[in-house]
Amino acid sequence: MNRPVLLSDLPLGTSARITAIEGTAAWQRRLAAVGFTVGQTVTLLRRAPFSQTFAVRVGTLTDVALRATDARTILVEPLKN
Repeated sequence: MNRPVLLSDLPLGTSARITAIEGTAAWQRRLAAVGFTVGQTVTLLRRAPFSQTFAVRVGTLTDVALRATDARTILVEPLKN
């Protein structure tokens, strides 16, 4: 089992499983609406070069843009490749 890290600290191209989402219940519901739920697999695809924005794949088909401050609320456990 790998050590949990923040989604914002995940290396590019790495897949991970969400272990916790911090923040208010409203924030957790907002993330759940686009697929960010505990147990879901995510992959960090890209970091925008001059902004604090990430492209994240949720599951196998959904790509989402996420601010770095928001990505810091999501705790993930990297999967072994």
